Amino acid sequence: MQIEQEIQHIDSKVYEMLDAVIDSCKQAFSYYVDKKRGYDAAFVIDDDKINLYERETESLCMQILLREKVYSGDLRDIIGNFRLVEDVERIGDQAYDIKSTTDLIKKLPDNIKVIDGMEELAAFVLKMVQDSLYCCVKMNVSQAQDILDRDDYVDNKFWEIVKIIIELDKEKKISSENTVYQTMILKYLERIADHATNIAEWVVFMVNGYHKDHVII
Repeated sequence: MQIEQEIQHIDSKVYEMLDAVIDSCKQAFSYYVDKKRGYDAAFVIDDDKINLYERETESLCMQILLREKVYSGDLRDIIGNFRLVEDVERIGDQAYDIKSTTDLIKKLPDNIKVIDGMEELAAFVLKMVQDSLYCCVKMNVSQAQDILDRDDYVDNKFWEIVKIIIELDKEKKISSENTVYQTMILKYLERIADHATNIAEWVVFMVNGYHKDHVII
């Protein structure tokens, strides 16, 4: 009974961490897509809070593994959560990076601050991250598979927007600095989608022991 309660405590920490990451993504994405909002020196994203969640969760997982004889079902939960929080933490890092890079864009004299298609992509990626939380809470394999299927859309959209950025740069409609910063934000969004996909893959593992079509436990 004790180990079940400890795993439930780990689960709750993971949910809190994901919720904090979703909030960071919302704030960072909104800051970027808001064309009327200028550089805001007072706006900060607390990445330290998310890092603390990761360390706490990893510590709880390790304590159980070192102390208890853990059987397959519980072992999947512990290992899955241990690996899953790495992806959650990376999402937090990239939300922080989007905010920091947006600061640089908003300081530029360029008229174009938001690239066509980026607002749509940001909303799509945010929904993937939000659904990864619901997926974890419900341990829903079909919902996890739905998240995995969406990754192709993000990859295709990534290359569409890359072409738009290249054309804007060629036509000198954005500065070279803006070209670099916009490409960085686009890559951060694509990586966040990848991490949301990884979270879904770990949910599948926790439910049935499969990870990327291979049985682990």
